[in-house]
Amino acid sequence: MTGVLYALITSAATLAGGLLPYHPRLRRVELRYLIAFASGLMISIVFFDMLPEVDWTSATTSAAALGAGFFVVYLLEKIVMIHACGEPECEEHALGWPAMIGVSVESLIDGVAIAASYSVAPALGLAVAAAVFAHELPRGFATTVVMKNAGYGWRGVAAALAVDAGFTPIGALFAGLFATPGLLSHLVAFAAGTFLYIGAGDLLPEAHKHFNLKVVGMVLLGALLVPLAQITLHV
Repeated sequence: MTGVLYALITSAATLAGGLLPYHPRLRRVELRYLIAFASGLMISIVFFDMLPEVDWTSATTSAAALGAGFFVVYLLEKIVMIHACGEPECEEHALGWPAMIGVSVESLIDGVAIAASYSVAPALGLAVAAAVFAHELPRGFATTVVMKNAGYGWRGVAAALAVDAGFTPIGALFAGLFATPGLLSHLVAFAAGTFLYIGAGDLLPEAHKHFNLKVVGMVLLGALLVPLAQITLHV
C-alpha cells in the first residue's frame, strides 16, 4: 500500500495548489518556474526511469500502450481544455463540472501510474510520485481558476479540488489490488505515454508562453535531476 500512500501525498499537493488563488500573496507566486521544472522532470523520468522498466519482449503491445497513454491524455486535454496554468488569466473552453470529468480521469491515471510503477520497482514509484507531486501544484491552481471562472463559490471549488485530489489514491488502490504482474509492464508503458504528453505537450508550452532563460534553466534542472540522482544513488 506504499503506492497509495504516495498518491495521498500527491493529493495534498493538489489541495495546496488549489488554495493559492485565494491567498492575497501566494496567488501572485510565479508558477511558470514550477511548471517548467515539472516538465523537465516528467520527460526525464520517462526516458531514464519508466521506459527501461517496460518489458519490450512484446514490443508491439508495449508500444501500443505507450501511444495509448499519450493520446488518451491528448484527447482529455483538447476536449475539456483544463491544464496547468501559470498565468492569472487561464484560458479554457470548457468550464465547471464538465471539465472535472477529464480531471478525474487524469487523476485516476496518475494514481495508477504511481502504484504500477512502485510495483515494478520501488525507486521508480518514488520518482513517478515526485513528478506527479510537482505537476499537481499547478494543476490544483488551474482547477480553482476553472471553477471560479465558471461562477462557482468556495464550496464548489472545494468539491472540485476534492474530486481532483481524491481520484489519485483511488487509481493507486485499484492498480495495487487488481493489476496482475503481466499487466504492470503495460501500465508503466501507458503511464510513460501520459507523462510524455503532459510534460512535453502540456507543461512545456505553458512554461514558455513568454521567453525567459530562467524557465529554460528550470526545465533543464528538472531534466538533469533524474540522471544525477541515479548516478549518486547508484539506482
